Amino acid sequence: MSSIFKKKSRVRNTRKNNPVIFSSHPYEYDEDFDDEIGVVLGIFAVVVLGFWGIIHLIDKFTFNFMPWWAEPFLIIPIGGYFVVADFFGRNPLHWWPLIWGYKIKIPGSEKYNWEVLGIRDELVEKYGGPLNVYVVDADHIKFRKKRDAVIFSLRNF
Repeated sequence: MSSIFKKKSRVRNTRKNNPVIFSSHPYEYDEDFDDEIGVVLGIFAVVVLGFWGIIHLIDKFTFNFMPWWAEPFLIIPIGGYFVVADFFGRNPLHWWPLIWGYKIKIPGSEKYNWEVLGIRDELVEKYGGPLNVYVVDADHIKFRKKRDAVIFSLRNF
Protein backbone atom coordinates (compact mmCIF):
# COMPACT_ATOMS: atom_id res chain seq x y z
CA MET A 1 0.00 0.00 0.00
CA SER A 2 2.85 2.33 0.58
CA SER A 3 3.80 2.25 -3.08
CA ILE A 4 0.39 3.69 -4.04
CA PHE A 5 0.84 6.79 -1.92
CA LYS A 6 4.44 7.46 -2.96
CA LYS A 7 5.09 10.63 -4.77
CA LYS A 8 6.63 10.31 -8.20
CA SER A 9 10.06 11.80 -8.21
CA ARG A 10 10.88 14.24 -10.93
CA VAL A 11 13.70 13.41 -13.30
CA ARG A 12 16.02 16.33 -13.32
CA ASN A 13 17.38 17.48 -16.64
CA THR A 14 21.12 17.96 -16.20
CA ARG A 15 21.60 19.59 -19.59
CA LYS A 16 19.33 22.49 -18.86
CA ASN A 17 21.30 25.54 -17.73
CA ASN A 18 24.52 23.57 -17.41
CA PRO A 19 27.37 26.13 -17.31
CA VAL A 20 29.85 23.65 -18.80
CA ILE A 21 27.78 23.07 -21.92
CA PHE A 22 26.37 26.56 -22.37
CA SER A 23 29.28 28.82 -21.54
CA SER A 24 29.29 32.29 -22.96
CA HIS A 25 33.11 32.41 -23.25
CA PRO A 26 34.58 29.36 -24.98
CA TYR A 27 38.17 28.54 -24.13
CA GLU A 28 40.66 29.68 -26.77
CA TYR A 29 43.43 27.12 -27.13
CA ASP A 30 45.46 29.08 -29.69
CA GLU A 31 45.92 32.13 -27.46
CA ASP A 32 47.03 29.99 -24.53
CA PHE A 33 49.53 28.05 -26.65
CA ASP A 34 51.03 31.23 -28.06
CA ASP A 35 51.62 32.53 -24.55
CA GLU A 36 53.43 29.38 -23.37
CA ILE A 37 55.58 28.53 -26.41
CA GLY A 38 58.39 30.82 -25.24
CA VAL A 39 58.43 29.23 -21.79
CA VAL A 40 58.57 25.70 -23.25
CA LEU A 41 61.38 26.60 -25.65
CA GLY A 42 63.27 28.33 -22.82
CA ILE A 43 63.06 25.26 -20.58
CA PHE A 44 64.19 23.04 -23.48
CA ALA A 45 67.14 25.34 -24.20
CA VAL A 46 68.22 25.37 -20.54
CA VAL A 47 68.11 21.55 -20.36
CA VAL A 48 70.11 21.08 -23.58
CA LEU A 49 72.69 23.77 -22.68
CA GLY A 50 73.10 22.38 -19.16
CA PHE A 51 73.57 18.87 -20.52
CA TRP A 52 76.05 20.18 -23.09
CA GLY A 53 78.06 21.96 -20.39
CA ILE A 54 78.27 18.89 -18.17
CA ILE A 55 79.33 16.63 -21.06
CA HIS A 56 81.88 19.23 -22.21
CA LEU A 57 83.50 19.40 -18.77
CA ILE A 58 83.60 15.61 -18.44
CA ASP A 59 85.13 15.26 -21.91
CA LYS A 60 87.64 18.06 -21.38
CA PHE A 61 89.05 16.62 -18.14
CA THR A 62 89.03 12.93 -19.15
CA PHE A 63 89.65 11.88 -22.77
CA ASN A 64 89.09 15.06 -24.81
CA PHE A 65 88.22 13.16 -27.99
CA MET A 66 84.87 14.73 -29.03
CA PRO A 67 84.56 17.95 -31.00
CA TRP A 68 82.54 20.66 -29.24
CA TRP A 69 79.69 20.54 -31.77
CA ALA A 70 79.12 16.76 -31.33
CA GLU A 71 78.71 16.87 -27.55
CA PRO A 72 75.01 17.86 -27.42
CA PHE A 73 74.09 14.90 -29.67
CA LEU A 74 74.76 12.55 -26.76
CA ILE A 75 71.32 13.52 -25.45
CA ILE A 76 69.72 11.37 -28.19
CA PRO A 77 70.74 7.94 -26.82
CA ILE A 78 70.13 9.03 -23.24
CA GLY A 79 66.67 10.34 -24.13
CA GLY A 80 66.05 7.19 -26.17
CA TYR A 81 66.72 5.10 -23.08
CA PHE A 82 63.87 6.81 -21.23
CA VAL A 83 61.49 6.37 -24.19
CA VAL A 84 62.23 2.64 -24.52
CA ALA A 85 62.15 2.17 -20.75
CA ASP A 86 58.62 3.56 -20.73
CA PHE A 87 57.42 0.78 -23.07
CA PHE A 88 59.50 -2.26 -22.04
CA GLY A 89 60.64 -1.45 -18.50
CA ARG A 90 63.91 -0.17 -17.06
CA ASN A 91 65.80 -3.43 -17.35
CA PRO A 92 67.57 -3.55 -20.75
CA LEU A 93 67.38 -7.36 -20.67
CA HIS A 94 63.63 -6.98 -21.31
CA TRP A 95 64.16 -5.00 -24.54
CA TRP A 96 64.69 -8.03 -26.78
CA PRO A 97 61.28 -7.66 -28.57
CA LEU A 98 62.67 -4.58 -30.31
CA ILE A 99 65.17 -6.68 -32.28
CA TRP A 100 64.11 -10.33 -32.45
CA GLY A 101 61.47 -12.82 -31.40
CA TYR A 102 58.93 -15.25 -32.81
CA LYS A 103 55.40 -13.86 -33.06
CA ILE A 104 52.59 -16.39 -32.49
CA LYS A 105 48.82 -15.85 -32.69
CA ILE A 106 47.08 -16.72 -29.44
CA PRO A 107 44.51 -19.46 -30.16
CA GLY A 108 40.94 -18.44 -29.41
CA SER A 109 41.82 -14.79 -28.97
CA GLU A 110 38.92 -13.73 -31.19
CA LYS A 111 36.47 -15.44 -28.81
CA TYR A 112 37.75 -14.15 -25.49
CA ASN A 113 38.86 -10.85 -24.09
CA TRP A 114 42.27 -11.86 -22.72
CA GLU A 115 42.67 -8.73 -20.63
CA VAL A 116 39.43 -9.36 -18.73
CA LEU A 117 40.20 -13.02 -18.18
CA GLY A 118 43.74 -12.33 -16.98
CA ILE A 119 45.14 -15.21 -19.02
CA ARG A 120 47.85 -13.07 -20.62
CA ASP A 121 49.69 -12.61 -17.32
CA GLU A 122 49.44 -16.34 -16.66
CA LEU A 123 50.96 -17.07 -20.09
CA VAL A 124 53.86 -14.75 -19.44
CA GLU A 125 54.61 -16.29 -16.04
CA LYS A 126 54.14 -19.88 -17.30
CA TYR A 127 56.62 -19.51 -20.16
CA GLY A 128 59.45 -17.73 -18.36
CA GLY A 129 58.37 -14.18 -17.55
CA PRO A 130 59.31 -10.98 -19.36
CA LEU A 131 62.80 -12.30 -20.15
CA ASN A 132 61.29 -14.90 -22.53
CA VAL A 133 57.74 -13.80 -23.38
CA TYR A 134 56.27 -10.48 -24.52
CA VAL A 135 52.57 -9.87 -25.21
CA VAL A 136 52.42 -7.80 -28.40
CA ASP A 137 48.66 -7.15 -28.42
CA ALA A 138 45.42 -8.96 -27.55
CA ASP A 139 45.88 -11.48 -30.38
CA HIS A 140 49.65 -12.11 -30.49
CA ILE A 141 52.42 -13.20 -28.16
CA LYS A 142 56.16 -13.03 -28.89
CA PHE A 143 58.75 -15.57 -27.72
CA ARG A 144 62.48 -14.94 -27.46
CA LYS A 145 63.44 -18.53 -28.32
CA LYS A 146 62.10 -20.58 -31.21
CA ARG A 147 61.93 -23.63 -28.95
CA ASP A 148 59.47 -21.90 -26.60
CA ALA A 149 57.31 -20.78 -29.54
CA VAL A 150 57.14 -24.34 -30.89
CA ILE A 151 56.25 -25.78 -27.48
CA PHE A 152 53.52 -23.15 -27.03
CA SER A 153 52.14 -23.88 -30.50
CA LEU A 154 52.11 -27.65 -29.96
CA ARG A 155 50.33 -27.38 -26.61
CA ASN A 156 47.69 -24.84 -27.64
CA PHE A 157 46.68 -25.64 -31.23
